[in-house]
Amino acid sequence: MKTEKGVAIVAYKEKRGKKRFLVLQRTKNWEGWELPKGHLEQDDYTETVRLELEEEAGISEGDIQDLEELDSVLEWSYQDEEQGEEIKREYKGFLVKISGDAIVDTRQNPHDEHENGFFMKKEDVESLLTYENQKELLQDALTKLKAEG
Repeated sequence: MKTEKGVAIVAYKEKRGKKRFLVLQRTKNWEGWELPKGHLEQDDYTETVRLELEEEAGISEGDIQDLEELDSVLEWSYQDEEQGEEIKREYKGFLVKISGDAIVDTRQNPHDEHENGFFMKKEDVESLLTYENQKELLQDALTKLKAEG
């Protein structure tokens, strides 16, 4: 079984003392809601986080205020019909604080994966996320934020 590595990102910003979390509406290959994520680029996880936020949500490196690795890894498998083999994915989780003025812009997504993206209350993001492992990653990030005060 082939293993692909990547990143899964819980991005948030604070506005008027309240945290809002980034969620994207996926339209390519499947439809639903997800956190930003992507394949590992040049074996550099931190750079991949920056690239994926830019590509998927239009959030520039200048809008990233803090970036830290979580103790979580998203794992799932799927059957690649073209290659005729099962592919395992292992995506490291990251928590990223974004500037309060940053806006989501999915129009420049080079792969047309997402139609919309929003910063929303955690309860709304939890109810929208399609996959349980992403809901668990959000919970891990919330636990870390709470511990940091």
